Amino acid sequence: MSVFCTLNSTEYWDQLCNVSKQTICDSVAAVNVESDTACYIKKALSIGELTSLVMQQPQVFLVIPPPNISLLSFTSEDYKERVDSLTSELNNLYKVYKKHRHNLKLIPLSALTKSYNADTSFFPELQQIIDETQSTTNVYSVISHSLFAQNEALSKAYKKIQSCFAVKSEDAILLPDINSLKTSLIHDEINKQEVLDENTRLISQNQKLLLSLEVKFSELAALSNLRERDNELKVNLDAKVSELSSSLALSEDKYREEKKYSSELNKELVRLKASLTDEISALTNQLLIVQKEFKATSDAFSEFVLKSKKEATIAEKTKNREIKSLESKLEKKVQVEHALRSELAELRAIKSSKLWKVSSKVEKLSHTVDKSGAKRKKLSQDMSLLYTSELFDADWYLETYADVKEEGMDPAEHYLLYGAKEGRKPSAKFDGNWYLQANPDVAKENSNPLVHYIKFGRDEKRPMSPVMITFNKK
Repeated sequence: MSVFCTLNSTEYWDQLCNVSKQTICDSVAAVNVESDTACYIKKALSIGELTSLVMQQPQVFLVIPPPNISLLSFTSEDYKERVDSLTSELNNLYKVYKKHRHNLKLIPLSALTKSYNADTSFFPELQQIIDETQSTTNVYSVISHSLFAQNEALSKAYKKIQSCFAVKSEDAILLPDINSLKTSLIHDEINKQEVLDENTRLISQNQKLLLSLEVKFSELAALSNLRERDNELKVNLDAKVSELSSSLALSEDKYREEKKYSSELNKELVRLKASLTDEISALTNQLLIVQKEFKATSDAFSEFVLKSKKEATIAEKTKNREIKSLESKLEKKVQVEHALRSELAELRAIKSSKLWKVSSKVEKLSHTVDKSGAKRKKLSQDMSLLYTSELFDADWYLETYADVKEEGMDPAEHYLLYGAKEGRKPSAKFDGNWYLQANPDVAKENSNPLVHYIKFGRDEKRPMSPVMITFNKK
């Protein structure tokens, strides 16, 4: 089945759609198209609808009128938009044809009207339109033809479509010559002037007759029906007055309604204004509160930053002091170990001598020295233990207890021998007196509180100060 359609619904296409299917089939046969049956789609299709139709039907004939025919139905006010739209439509049609050329045929409008022996006698209305197009012109056809001829993009797009016509011909009957159009317009103007002169003469005659009739009617009015006309006028006047009164009443009612509505609107406006004022006031108060909170937060943050910087500075100083203390402790530990090794070597030399074996007095003295060396070794170990602990601060101990500094005694040695017994603290972090009171078993053993805590108390989870107990409870 062959399907005939168009993209632009024109007067010519409408006429073609009104003829019989047999006539269209005859026109199809005239352009050498093989088809058993033919049908037409009266509705103008879009590019998308055409694409869908081509994909569904095996043979589609698209009838294309010249662009100037498509422009006839548009005024000069929208010609530019229409020209651009028509150009775009032709370009898109070319793309569709390239993709579906196997079942899409492009046919010029003239192929179904005049060319190729198409018989238009079956539809005289169409023949009349064709004849009028050949003989008569108007300003719109001149404009549309000029627009098409002058637009390069539109002409180029239509030439591409012409190259794809299944019938390689485009009849010129729809593209009248501009010179002949101008000549026809001049003749029409002359004929119009002659008709105008004749109408002027006839109007003059009619006016004379009208004056004569008016005289006759005046005479008749004077002789008869004057009162009747007066009554009619009075009745008409009363009816007009009644109508005006009714209209005035309606206008007054409408005015009162509008006034009432306006009053309600004013009240609503006042209410909204008051509500808006309250909301603005509340938002202003909230803004002030937020600003105060922000300032307080900002001040607190600034204070926190300053405090943090101070604490960081103090911590850095404390750390540096601890590093120096540890270095001092390490140096002292090395000295102590060196002294112990020297003493041990001396004792071993004495013990291996011949005098050791023959002299009991020397043996007793050696025993005493060995005992003293053991005590010294334990003292050295405890001192090393203190110097490696963060709970013993040598610098703090000397600054706190000036007498120890004046004596020039080692702070760790002083604390182990005398300080703990005298109730002195090894640092600000550890209270030995409290530790002994809190742990009677340690006090009973007569052990050094800090040494005991380092060796045993820490692993046994014993608190080293009242502050630590409070913190653990929290």
